[in-house]
Amino acid sequence: MLLVILLVIVTLPIWIRPFVETAATAALGRSVTIGKLSVSPGRFARVIASQIAVASSPNVPDVEHLATVDELAVTLDLTPLLHLKMPAIPDISITGAAVTAVQSLPGVNNYTFKPASPDTPSKPTALPKIGAIHIQDSYLHIMTSSVAADVKIAIHTEDHTEGSPNGIIVGDVTGTYSNQPITGHMIGGTILNLRDVSHPYPIDIKLANGPNRLSFTGTISDPLKFAGADVKLDLAGQDLAALYPLIGIPIPPTPPYRLTSAVDYSAGSIRLTKIIARMGNTDLNGELSIDTKGPRPVLDGALTSRKVDLQDLAGFIGSQPGRVNTPGQTPAQRQAVAAAIASKKLIPDMQLDLPKVRAADFHITYRGNSFIGGSVPFDNLALRLDIDDGHIRLTNLHVGVGKGQIAGFVDMAPVNDNVVTKADLEFQRLDVERLLASSKLMHGDGVLGGRATLNATGKSLSEMLIRGNGTLSLFMAGGGNISALIIDLSGLQLADATLSALGLPNRQQVLCLIGDLSLGQGSLQTKTLILDTDANRTSGQVSIDLRSEQIAAHLRTEAKHFTIGSLPTQINISGTLKDPSFAPDPVELGARGAAVVGLGLLFPPAALLPTIQLGIGEDNACTTLAKGSALQNAPPAPRPKSGKWVPR
Repeated sequence: MLLVILLVIVTLPIWIRPFVETAATAALGRSVTIGKLSVSPGRFARVIASQIAVASSPNVPDVEHLATVDELAVTLDLTPLLHLKMPAIPDISITGAAVTAVQSLPGVNNYTFKPASPDTPSKPTALPKIGAIHIQDSYLHIMTSSVAADVKIAIHTEDHTEGSPNGIIVGDVTGTYSNQPITGHMIGGTILNLRDVSHPYPIDIKLANGPNRLSFTGTISDPLKFAGADVKLDLAGQDLAALYPLIGIPIPPTPPYRLTSAVDYSAGSIRLTKIIARMGNTDLNGELSIDTKGPRPVLDGALTSRKVDLQDLAGFIGSQPGRVNTPGQTPAQRQAVAAAIASKKLIPDMQLDLPKVRAADFHITYRGNSFIGGSVPFDNLALRLDIDDGHIRLTNLHVGVGKGQIAGFVDMAPVNDNVVTKADLEFQRLDVERLLASSKLMHGDGVLGGRATLNATGKSLSEMLIRGNGTLSLFMAGGGNISALIIDLSGLQLADATLSALGLPNRQQVLCLIGDLSLGQGSLQTKTLILDTDANRTSGQVSIDLRSEQIAAHLRTEAKHFTIGSLPTQINISGTLKDPSFAPDPVELGARGAAVVGLGLLFPPAALLPTIQLGIGEDNACTTLAKGSALQNAPPAPRPKSGKWVPR
């Protein structure tokens, strides 16, 4: 009998190895082989398996094994067997484990296992009590084509560290992700606590992917489901657009940024709360949720900014964001800003990337409470952004200017490989004093009203203006300094010599300004341009070729009362939108002694009256001027039979 027991003990590794291989192969649905198996009997039996290999999937033929293990050592406490209970496992040691997870094509990988057959349902197997798991000289190698990742994580455990008496798991990350280098350090609680929901699982993850820096610190109640998280996210980098390969959500180019927030995950939805962020000189606060269950990520949220630098948002209209003095910029970003400033072009020509725009849906409300920079005449901003399968809508758009506002909508619908844009903006009683507040020349008063419309096709702002049709109407009444007004509204840097040539003093009461322009075939043309002050009337014609951004404009000022030495001279504006030039007409200047020509004003059509009244109210000089246009342009009244002429 003793000889039989000794024979069983000696031959145990020989007959038990095929049994273990068969059971493991059936459980995983992959071929499992064990090169060598040894057993050391006793109350605490020691089972050592070496040269373990788990086959890869035939879907990825270039990779032979999903996992290999140099040595797996398990200590078994056989004492519970005396009480007909499952043996305990005081210790598991894993040395030289290598897992190679490969995704060659979307949906094609070597790490997805077939689920158990529904015809043979099985109850969850009760696991033995495990004391500790030790891992040394092991790694996880991840290769995925969808995100261009080739990442290796070297894994080991450290025992009995401060704050974690059961030991921790440590991973060091190297490789590339989205064709950019990735490095990182990851610390988690003991492996056994991964399935213990009664003990929150601690994590401390720090990653650097290209210019982006990412960290997660905190605890997770159910780490296998990433639920019940009490985690802080800290994210920083040079440009939010660079996050697209990392998170799959498109964001326009931005200046350097940093974001912190609390993170939670539940049922396929990631929630970012208590967001505190800075992007260039602009702060950002609020909440976001990211639903990952559908065909595209869906972002919902509400964001606010206490202070906004509009230059930080330039990437949203296809321009270069940031300033030369924006903190944290890379040399390349500073060069890009300098190049944008030096460019002869003013209108952004960066095109929308439609596949990226379609990569995620957005439903965001945003409010900016104030603006940075004395040259910005805006007081606040509110809008709602919705993007559904690439269809962009800006609604509830309100830009405050003093007691007035700019209100309207922008609708950008993708059609084939292009974008059809419709925009309608109303200028409602804009405060002229607020518009002129940044001018060093003078303050003014009164209100400015009007409307802008655009119907266009194109993937950049430049293409939209070149291919679009639209209108721009502006009306002002109630005073102000015209030189400052022209500078603020047109951006043209007019010198004092210009004002002298126009015959306008630095301080002059503005009675009415009417500007009515049309956009078509890439050209912005005036239909009506009148400036009426208490002493002069100025009329003009403006033509801007939006393809070349060349200006051809002519202004003529006529005194309401004849003054010796103040004969009219036409002023020509030429050059480009970004670098205009301004000079008196040389032909007229040489013939200043010629007879004074009549005003020849072109008055607005009656259709403009409702728009004028909407923008600045009914009781104003512009309404009076417009109503009087029929009288001004009417033929002289016939003389009565008495021979006396009666004015109309």
